This record gives sequence, C-alpha cells and structure tokens, in this order.
Amino acid sequence: MPSVLYILVIYGREAAEAEAMRTLFAGHEERLQHLFIYDNSPSPHTPPQNIAHYVHDPSNGGLGRAYNTACRYAEAKGYEWLLLLDQDTTFPPDAIDKYESAMATHPETDMIAPRHMVNGGKYLSPTHYRMKTSHLQNSAPTGTVAFKDACPINSGLLVSVKSFIKAGGYDEPVWLDFSDIRFIEKYRKHYNTFYVMPDLVCHQSYSGLDTDPEKVFHRFCIYLQCAAAYPRDSWTDTLALTVTTLRPTLSHTIRQRTLRYLKAYLKSGIVHC
Repeated sequence: MPSVLYILVIYGREAAEAEAMRTLFAGHEERLQHLFIYDNSPSPHTPPQNIAHYVHDPSNGGLGRAYNTACRYAEAKGYEWLLLLDQDTTFPPDAIDKYESAMATHPETDMIAPRHMVNGGKYLSPTHYRMKTSHLQNSAPTGTVAFKDACPINSGLLVSVKSFIKAGGYDEPVWLDFSDIRFIEKYRKHYNTFYVMPDLVCHQSYSGLDTDPEKVFHRFCIYLQCAAAYPRDSWTDTLALTVTTLRPTLSHTIRQRTLRYLKAYLKSGIVHC
C-alpha cells in the first residue's frame, strides 16, 4: 500500500482535542507514527508521542506554509501521498480503510477527496465554484469529477506528493481564505480530474465562529488580506475577487451599522490590484 503522511494543522488547541485527530485515528493508532503536526498557535503544545514530526510556527504562517513544509518533509522521507487535515473535520469510522481502498481501486488518480457536509445537511465539498468561491449544495458529485465542475476543500484531501510538487504547492501569501481555490486552480493546469469517494462523508464545523464584534472584524480583515494576496492571471480574476469580497463587506456594513468594514475593504487593495 502506498505510504501516506497525515498532515494536521492546529491552532489554539492540543492536537488530541482536534476532531480530525480524535476521529480519523480511532482504531488506527499505529498510523500516528506517520502524523505530521503543524502548530500555528502563539504558544507550543505538547504533541502526542511517537508521531512523525512536530513544527511550531508562532507567526501563524497559515495553511499554505504548513502544507508546503509537510510536503518537503514527505519528499525527503519517501512518502508517496499527503492527507491534508483541518482540526475541525470529523471523520466517520473506517475512513482510513476507505482511503486505502480508493487508492487501490483507482491507481490512475493523483487526488482523492471525501464529501463534506455541514450542519443543516448541505454539502460544502466538492461543489461548483464561481467568482473564486464555492457554494453550499443539496448534493455533491462522486466518482471521477472534472475540476471545471467542482472543487474540493483542503481538509480530507489526499494528494500524491509528485502531483503536489508538479502543481507548485500552495501559494503561502494566500494563507487561509481562498487557499484551496488557488491550489486547485494551479493543480488543474496539469490534471483534469480527481476522484470523490462515494462512501465517505465528513462533517465540517468551524471552531473560529465568534460573535464578538472585534473578533469578527479581525477575522474579516484576514479574509480581505488573503483576497488581496491572490494572484491575478487576468482581469477576470480581479473582477471575481472584487465582487466576491464586496458582498460580505456590504452585509457586515448594513448588519452592524458601521463603516469600518467598507473602509477596510477600500484599503485592502483588492479593487486596485
């Protein structure tokens, strides 16, 4: 069976408390020796014993830096696959077995993804995306899927090391929001399709949902920063990012009755990039 390096990115919590860690490795504790933890927290955590590697990045370099760092480690150690994990993803029992089955029965593919569901029963991934963003859907495709029709999110994505490198890895300045969309845009220049497992559905939650106005505004500024850092290959990219980010800007402005969201949007550089 091809060798897999599991990459868990954490922030503000112990790895053992992460949903992905708790659910994916249940019954597969021996796989922890192939776990790479990238900790973006301000202070380091104590990693589980006998894992492959632990990195603490107090600067919070983001998802792209974490995945790229882990890929370099995987290449040096001879791993063939990377399994990207977000701390807020819940996996069903026997998920690892289903990944291995998919690799065995679909050797022609270099990317394998589960489906992701959110509270309310709608699918978050893989879904059709437009204007640099994906949209919740009542269903999600399975089997061999063309990138022009759907895009998977980062978490739960199993990608071969060679294809990750060929695509150029993640764009680190797009360090959180839009990171998966940007990676797939680069990846699809070399590969036309990916495989979606029909028998593996994950649940995605968000630990960062806050109601505190200052935290909401701070999170919104990160969203704008990532959008502003997004590379523009044509004027359509600028148009898509401008329109996509304007919608939440106006929504926050109207709902919270403050102009600071609009001011942040205008200062972000998105419109003039």
